[in-house]
Amino acid sequence: MFNTTITTKLFGLMGKPLGQSAAPFMHNSVYQKLGIDALYIPIELEMEDFGPAIENMTRLRFAGAGVTMPFKTVVHEYLDELAESAIFTEVVNTVEVTADGRKIGHNTDGQGFALALEQQLGLSIPEHSYLLLGSGGAGTAVACALAAKGARSIRSLCIAQDYHLAENLLNKVNAHFPGVCKITEMTEETIKQSLDEFDVVIHATKVGMYPKCDEILFDTDLLAPHHIVCDVVHIPVKTKLLQEAERRGCRTMPGLWMNVNQAALQMKIWLGLDDPPVDFMYNGNVDFLKSQGKYHAQISQK
Repeated sequence: MFNTTITTKLFGLMGKPLGQSAAPFMHNSVYQKLGIDALYIPIELEMEDFGPAIENMTRLRFAGAGVTMPFKTVVHEYLDELAESAIFTEVVNTVEVTADGRKIGHNTDGQGFALALEQQLGLSIPEHSYLLLGSGGAGTAVACALAAKGARSIRSLCIAQDYHLAENLLNKVNAHFPGVCKITEMTEETIKQSLDEFDVVIHATKVGMYPKCDEILFDTDLLAPHHIVCDVVHIPVKTKLLQEAERRGCRTMPGLWMNVNQAALQMKIWLGLDDPPVDFMYNGNVDFLKSQGKYHAQISQK
């Protein structure tokens, strides 16, 4: 049995809600597999408690933290520095605490997604066009990472009430990669038109996330076999969107690959691991989520 000591490196996941997160299981299983004296714990916080929690990380001897909803877009305000991965977006999902107590913000979400496209689907990122459904923190990180990898054409669609998010995404991407990104309001017509023009479809909203697994953002009958459909949602692993896309003959990539890759990048930042066991992490997550009934979204047959 694992036993913590005064030398155990402590890491936490800060967000709310966290009951659905498999991150503590994934991180701790790797630490135990590799014999690393570290512990990763979930820390649910209200917004008013988040700033003090970040500010007191060094006092509580935390070596780093993961950050998730709803704090990704505000955590940079409490940090000493942003790494290049977070400068583009000001969206932070990883806090590194240095030996001298400084707190540095990173974004491993976008990098994790881009790595998954390259490693799991074998994509050359500059050779494809990208339709991004959603413009929040995850969508912004993905768009910036794709642009940094050489993507030439990204279109972000978002609902009217979130148009300010799309404008924020556009400004952040085009400030560093001019002309790469365009934004449009999400309607049935713009989705249909965009699917005729773009081949990689990236769903980056909460729609279809556990426990509302039967929800879907658009009519998947509009998909064709040449489309590659990727989900940022990773619980369930096989979302309704991905199942419907597979029925249409599309290649798909679950959000779990992005989640695993971003966690592997966190381990590199926090622990200096050059080669985290990504396949072990993915398969362990699958087994864990299957045991909780969170692998397949239960959907009605057409």
